[in-house]
This record gives sequence, C-alpha cells and structure tokens, in this order.
Amino acid sequence: MKKRDMEQGAQWLTAEQSVKAQEELRERIMDDELECVRREAVNGLRIHLKVDAGSFRRLWIRPLMQAGATLDVALQCIAQSCFQPN
Repeated sequence: MKKRDMEQGAQWLTAEQSVKAQEELRERIMDDELECVRREAVNGLRIHLKVDAGSFRRLWIRPLMQAGATLDVALQCIAQSCFQPN
C-alpha cells in the first residue's frame, strides 16, 4: 500500500470498482499473452527464413512498412508468402 493510503486507512473497493478492476486485469493479461504469441510467431518466421533478427527487420519488415503496411499486416504477408500450400 502507498504511504498515503496507510495514513488514511485502507479503503475497500465497491462492487462496481472491483468488477472494473477485474476487467482491466483480464485485458492486460490478454494483451500480454497476445504479445507473447506474436513474439513466438516472429521468431518462428525468422527461423524458417534462416535470418538473424536484424536482417529480418531490414530485409523483410522495413520494406513492407515503408510501403505503408502496419507491422501486423507485414507479418501476415510474410507468413502467407512462406507457408503457401503446394
């Protein structure tokens, strides 16, 4: 607890505040999990292409982003080009 909270005494959250705090925590956890999955996917692409992280950004990501793609779109395009069905 913060020093100020201790001086004023602990205050309990209302039911509404508790629900809101739980929802915010769930959103943060989901965002963290999504970011973790994204990192794993990027590493998988990098390994599949057999390039180091710097080269991957320079040769694959940066040109697509300079052409106007977002990072998500660039990664999606790279993945689709690497894993097309035969």
